Amino acid sequence: MTFIHPTRRYRLYFDETGTGDLKAHRKDQNQRYLSLTGIVFRQDVHDLTFTVRLSALKRRIFKSTDVILHRRELIAREGIFSVLRDEALRTKFDEEFLDLIGYLPGPAFTVSIDKQSHFEKYKAWHFDPYHYVLRCLVERFILWLTRNAALGDVMGEARGPWHDMRLRRAFRYLYDNGTDFIKPHIVQARLISRELRLEPKTANVAGLQVADLVAHPAHRTFKFMQQNITIPDDYGAAIIQALEKVYDRHPTSKLIRGCGRKWLP
Repeated sequence: MTFIHPTRRYRLYFDETGTGDLKAHRKDQNQRYLSLTGIVFRQDVHDLTFTVRLSALKRRIFKSTDVILHRRELIAREGIFSVLRDEALRTKFDEEFLDLIGYLPGPAFTVSIDKQSHFEKYKAWHFDPYHYVLRCLVERFILWLTRNAALGDVMGEARGPWHDMRLRRAFRYLYDNGTDFIKPHIVQARLISRELRLEPKTANVAGLQVADLVAHPAHRTFKFMQQNITIPDDYGAAIIQALEKVYDRHPTSKLIRGCGRKWLP
């Protein structure tokens, strides 16, 4: 394998909000949207610097570095997260995590799809929504790698054998065939692997945990922007205000929309 200098090797860590079921909104409007948010780290920065910072935060709050941060469990404040029922400690965690977001090197990307609008627009559209949103997310990562003459790969969280098998197959198709906007030789020149890396929560990967915690507020903010709804002045908004600093921007217009954020359809 060709040696890739650590300063040129990047990884996109991503997580989702919502479900890939195209028709789920018919029974539950809360399932109308699907969103993926990804954060890019230079691999040496992730492994040697950021992981150490996140572990130190865990040690201060939970007295252990083995804790796996997961938004749903944090909100429930159950199990090891029950210590956050102490409002002073909860405030300390929120402040320290917000400070940690300030160390994200970026770029970050959010791609969201309104499945109801997409289904109405494309009556014969049968593309798996999750695969489609992931393709758009990876496109933006590849474009960023190209602009920066860098190389990288992609990692998400394992969800189950059937889902993971299909997702890996979709990723290989992207690698082999490119997309409507990126030729396959460019994809293959920038991605160092044909395989999508999927790791379980137990792997305790810092980048995946941060992606998990920012994915929901990132989508919520984007949805409210799309619908011209006032964004609540709360902790989720504070996280995204910090993330705004690292969202990818168009090299000429400097706009986030279209590069760091993409709304479908």
